[in-house]
Amino acid sequence: MIVELVLEREPELNLVGYERIELPVGVLLSNPVEKRIDIVMKRHPDGRVSVFTDKSDVVKAVLRKAKIVDVHARW
Repeated sequence: MIVELVLEREPELNLVGYERIELPVGVLLSNPVEKRIDIVMKRHPDGRVSVFTDKSDVVKAVLRKAKIVDVHARW
């Protein structure tokens, strides 16, 4: 299950082992060994950020770093 965490602002996530790919509207964090995207951070025009992932360790890291204002689940 993919979860979308909606945050008040972009967090400073220092996740070890991920390659960071900067895009104009967000950031992709990929696992270089498996060659797949594990985390998507999308910037909204109002300053909020959505983090999409299926990794529980990423959800826990976001909880420590930012205020979550909403959560959505996607199957």
